[in-house]
Amino acid sequence: MLTPSRAWQCRQTMPDLVAELEHDLGVSRLVATLLSLRGVADANHAKAWMAKRLQDLHKPGLMAGMEVAAQRLATAINQHERILIHGDYDVDGSTSASLLALFCRACSHEATVWIPNRRIDGYGLSDSSLEAARTHRAQLMVTVDCGIADGGWAKRIEQETGCAVIVTDHHLPQGYLPECTAVVNPNRPDCTYPDKHLAGVGVAWKLAWATAMVLCGAEKVSERLRTFLTDALALVAVGTVADCAPLDGENRILVHHGLRELARTSNPGLRALLAEARLDGEAPSAGDIGWKIAPLLNASGRMDSAMANIELLTARDAATVAPVLERIVAGNDERRRITQTMTADLIAQAEADPGLASRATLVFAGEGWHQGIVGIIASRLVDRFGKPAAVIAINDGLAKGSLRSIASVHLGEAIDACRPVLQRGGGHALAAGITLDPARVGEFREAFERHVATRIAPGSLVPRTDYDSEASLAELDGDFLDQFQAMAPFGTGNREPLLRLANATFAGRPRLFGKDGDHLKGPLTDPGGGMKELTAWRGKAIFGEVATPGRRLDLLVRPEVNSSLRLVFVDGKAG
Repeated sequence: MLTPSRAWQCRQTMPDLVAELEHDLGVSRLVATLLSLRGVADANHAKAWMAKRLQDLHKPGLMAGMEVAAQRLATAINQHERILIHGDYDVDGSTSASLLALFCRACSHEATVWIPNRRIDGYGLSDSSLEAARTHRAQLMVTVDCGIADGGWAKRIEQETGCAVIVTDHHLPQGYLPECTAVVNPNRPDCTYPDKHLAGVGVAWKLAWATAMVLCGAEKVSERLRTFLTDALALVAVGTVADCAPLDGENRILVHHGLRELARTSNPGLRALLAEARLDGEAPSAGDIGWKIAPLLNASGRMDSAMANIELLTARDAATVAPVLERIVAGNDERRRITQTMTADLIAQAEADPGLASRATLVFAGEGWHQGIVGIIASRLVDRFGKPAAVIAINDGLAKGSLRSIASVHLGEAIDACRPVLQRGGGHALAAGITLDPARVGEFREAFERHVATRIAPGSLVPRTDYDSEASLAELDGDFLDQFQAMAPFGTGNREPLLRLANATFAGRPRLFGKDGDHLKGPLTDPGGGMKELTAWRGKAIFGEVATPGRRLDLLVRPEVNSSLRLVFVDGKAG
């Protein structure tokens, strides 16, 4: 018993850089290794990276189109125009839209939020967006987390309704820019903004900051708006982490401070989410957002309408929040049930396919599948099989799918290669969406396979666990704890460190805990004489008879801070 679930491989470092960081920073070899693996280039970079100072954020005016957008939004607020905030149905879109609505409220003006329904209206600007502008008699529409691939709709909305359109987005442009009042996107080809990795909510926050400066007539904004911008970092943290934006550069700073604001937020909706996730009174981590808060908000857009998220996040009091949260929780429960069933079915199909080993991709399509969960399932297929995956739902004569990938395959390039068979497609390097005619799913499967197969070495797509470094328990001391905490927040682009402990053994018999005694906890030691507590979820079944003092173990563990540093079991084998 206790055999590794997949192959292990140590990540490669540059020895000269590790030695330089160890010397210049006065840190241990282990900490220097972890820093080098996270893209830290030298000691000065390391100090700024770990400091996470708000003053290191770039001024919003550096972003192309920002000054025009801020001036126009400030005018709309000052003249009490009808403002329509056009969001997207994921968490990034919901938090972005809520943030701008709350900003308008902080400026003593009420804006209206509209988010398209995933199944009815589809993604981004469309005929439904035009109709929404007409219905609300909007004088200004601001898109958040969408609109860069507008298909000409922004121009039509301006021409046919007289409503000015500001597009704010972070997705990659599709070879053109929307023709409208302003386009704010750090990924515009003509934009020299230094950080290209902001989430949609980060761009929305920058717009609020720029608009606040216009309203106040100076770089130093009023106390009320400064307080709003600080409080709103809680929403920025939730949206950024949920969108899997890399936690480096500005995102690292925004999420670090956003987590602090989330812990003490007075926003009734966020407080209710924290309570539902059993995080009330705690300092939430980026992982808590990703695993506990984001799934609740994502469920609204996946299972019904993300407008429930807007009701929740812009609510004025707890009484308003309660029934909305109840609907969101029920939707998440349904989402979880359907997802588990469908994931198990597709994994079984894949494992029963004799051709699986020779293919570079996985593509599944089905009639009547729930479009809102295909992205989650694609992610689980990638995790299980180590290959890019697409899961496509066919409904009402249209096929809409979600793609998830691995680091060596950029989905933007893959979609461009498959574009002749697609009606629409776009997204990020590791996550994307497509729309196509159901009759062309087979063509897409072949084109996707062909593209990916030319970019990876034959036989390289084998699921494996990459770990950062070998470590001794004695190295995981108080200094390591301080530096480990400074490396947070962990997430996309700054993964949690994964360490290998060779020749470890339990110093005493581990104890079982949990409702059914399924989990295991015990003191771990090694030849260096260090000692730390190991926690193994579902450890009773994993360890079995090898959980005895003196039995040599080779373990992969993840350091985690509770009241002190503990180690969480990831994988292992008995010696």
